[in-house]
Amino acid sequence: MLRKLLIVLVLVSFAATGLWYAGIPDRWAAGRIEALFSGGGIRTELYGFRKTPLFGFEVEEVRVMHSRKGLLRMEGLSGRVDPLSLAVFGLKVSFSGRLSGGTVSAGAVLRRDSVEVSFEVRSARLEELDLLDSSAFRGSGSLDLTGTIEDGRGEFYIDMRGLALEDISMDGLYIPMGSFRRIKGAGSFRGRDFRVEAVSLEGGDVSARIRGLVFSKGYFKGRLEVLAGEGLPEARRVLLEPYRQSRNYYVIPLKGRVRDLL
Repeated sequence: MLRKLLIVLVLVSFAATGLWYAGIPDRWAAGRIEALFSGGGIRTELYGFRKTPLFGFEVEEVRVMHSRKGLLRMEGLSGRVDPLSLAVFGLKVSFSGRLSGGTVSAGAVLRRDSVEVSFEVRSARLEELDLLDSSAFRGSGSLDLTGTIEDGRGEFYIDMRGLALEDISMDGLYIPMGSFRRIKGAGSFRGRDFRVEAVSLEGGDVSARIRGLVFSKGYFKGRLEVLAGEGLPEARRVLLEPYRQSRNYYVIPLKGRVRDLL
């Protein structure tokens, strides 16, 4: 009896693998994966998709966009669909690849009425991210990012190191970004509303914290508290003067349109 059961399981496994590899068109499978990672104004496009044995797949390039603006471009992805997980907790899809000189990996679980996604980016280069090509946030550095998304809600943790950034100066707003060498913190989002829970900015002669920063309905609002050391260049100190609250302590109101930043 046990022998017969094993034979049946092997035959079913081979049949399912054959169906994936030969019975499902590449374009159909790519479309389902694109739909999984799209929504809320975000569009994902796969180029050079092909299936591999044992429910695997490879993709030459993945582009993630918002409207017509490029956000991310990933290359050399390989992943796998786990059909056995469907009977336990939902269909599981996972992949890994390259992103802006670093690595990216992600996994998703599809249930009947929900989708759960987790992702991790390691050592991506800021200067190679499509998202920052035309933004006010300019410069170079290394980015680590982890996060989770479930039913339109999520959390993320960010760590940027070895920064060499340009100061931000626009519409009467000045932020001494060139003084910071590391930025780390966490945030959350629900739908299209983002909230920065806690972010610290560290430099040799200055440190800062972002507090109460919210992105909602196309606008952002919050404040940046800056503590400057005696070694802060005089040119930057002069530009910070309108925000001074006490000796070496400044509070910069952050307020404006998101499109002016990105």
